[in-house]
Amino acid sequence: MLDTLPPEIIYHIATFLPTVDALVHLAQTCQRLYKVVTADDSRIFRAFVQSRFPSIETPPLWRDAARVLTSRSRALDRRALICRFVIPSSDVKRVGIQQSTRHDNPTLGYRPAIDSYEEWYGSHWASRREVLVWSTGAELAMRIRNPGDSRPHQWLTFNDLDHISSYDDICGVHLLRPEHPSKEVNKEHLIYGRARGDLVHIAISPQDGFHECKQRYINHTQVEMIDLSYGPDPILVTLRTNGSIAFFCTTTRSSEVHPSAVLGVDQGEIFRQKYVKFLSSDRIAVPQGVPTNSIPVYEVRPGQVSRIREISLDNLEISNSQRAVKAHVRALAPLNLTGQVPGTPGDLFLVGWGDGRIRLHDLRSRKPYEKEFIDTIDTSPTYSIHPFGHDRFLVGAGAGGVVKIFDLRMQNPYDRTCMDADIIPLKKKSGRNDCINRTFPRKDFSIFLRHNHPPAAVNRGHRRGGRLNRSLNRYYSGPIYSMSSPSPSSATVYAGVLDGIFRLDFASSDDLTGAHGRWYHDNLALDLNMKKSAPLDERILEISGYERPGPETRGISPKLMVQKEFGDITDKDVINEQNTGCDRRWERL
Repeated sequence: MLDTLPPEIIYHIATFLPTVDALVHLAQTCQRLYKVVTADDSRIFRAFVQSRFPSIETPPLWRDAARVLTSRSRALDRRALICRFVIPSSDVKRVGIQQSTRHDNPTLGYRPAIDSYEEWYGSHWASRREVLVWSTGAELAMRIRNPGDSRPHQWLTFNDLDHISSYDDICGVHLLRPEHPSKEVNKEHLIYGRARGDLVHIAISPQDGFHECKQRYINHTQVEMIDLSYGPDPILVTLRTNGSIAFFCTTTRSSEVHPSAVLGVDQGEIFRQKYVKFLSSDRIAVPQGVPTNSIPVYEVRPGQVSRIREISLDNLEISNSQRAVKAHVRALAPLNLTGQVPGTPGDLFLVGWGDGRIRLHDLRSRKPYEKEFIDTIDTSPTYSIHPFGHDRFLVGAGAGGVVKIFDLRMQNPYDRTCMDADIIPLKKKSGRNDCINRTFPRKDFSIFLRHNHPPAAVNRGHRRGGRLNRSLNRYYSGPIYSMSSPSPSSATVYAGVLDGIFRLDFASSDDLTGAHGRWYHDNLALDLNMKKSAPLDERILEISGYERPGPETRGISPKLMVQKEFGDITDKDVINEQNTGCDRRWERL
């Protein structure tokens, strides 16, 4: 019956299939269905991707995209995570000033600002190029890698100052995407801002180490942070220490760019918060502290910035004793749910309020917020929010080196089962294997990044103070300052902590060690070295985590878990994975 249906009906059926394996099994049913599935450049895989992951932008490599996105979603369900340090190689190429003279002795390390992107240039998922950049105090570190070929990674560091101090620290950096009008082939363009007020657009040639200053954005005030909108005409915004906010056009050909608009002191609006974030290409949110304790949202047009909405703390229905804490917003992130919910970009966004709670706000709604995500264990402030995939987001806590995973699909954030039941083979006494549907609880999970960066990573040109060396033997217990993923379809998150970067790859152990492990290694570009004797910059770190209990189980100790090495996995761990739905590397304490 199935093999006689028209191709259009088969395509419609494909949109309801839960996994790529189901599509493959459908194609293996008969020759006709195989031709339908593989026809028109894998049109049926495109239907699968656009229905199961409607808000995720991918290159038109539909068969690979279906496999990659399904693998990442499955890894998130299983809490399958691989953690490593990001350490520049010993042959890093220095661009600009080779050696600077420091005029102070800071006692704290640097707080990295991160950006990354990837672009595809071939007909396979592995044929892509990834660029990562982060600030290391007054310098920038950059890594360029090409997963689709055997070329080694390119490492660069950049600095254009002979004499530096903490006032020269880079407080924000943004890579210009390939579609930017100024982007040149074989060059990396980036915009960075220093605390003392410098705002510069430079181009770096990775091959010869040559750099060129393209533009300077005229700014006469110290800078707290910067942000850059996306789209065909990106806008640079800078939050100044005097409370004003300046906007700059980045597509002009002028070598000196003056602000196109300024908000703040001149208009009598003093911004008390140290945060600003684009919600879309033409919307921006500016959390304010006292006396307003609100989040105004502005529409940004050429030469004009106008307020369109304000979310007030007074509407959140909280006690007076917590208002002072609630007003402090350190993290905010827009949600791109195109294809999942109606509306325009910038309507939905997440805000981390000062009590550690994250609220989902909708500019189309009259309600102060739509959902509230609560961690009953850790109430530290939220330092970073990173939407990940089409149904999750990550939160960087303000203490403890904690990364929290939240699920957007949860109506009640503490009592739900997975939307798709896992098919688990159950061996009966008769010896026959039957498949049953078993639904596993998918509670929220928190991860400890409790590893201090090793001396080799800090001393390679990035050491800042004497107190730092004395803390290297202790576990990291500070904030997660920033996070970045190269693309919406990437399985990788880079997390910035004090004096370093962690790389988090979401990939299931059974995918990596199974029959198709080679495909996942090549296309996810994990660069895995599973040996215990792996070099420090390749070593897989064993991390710990816990299931976060909900308010209804307040007072119950969380279920602590720790990862084991790939080489220590046994058959018992595989069985435990089947019974619990957690990746086989996790071991409950």
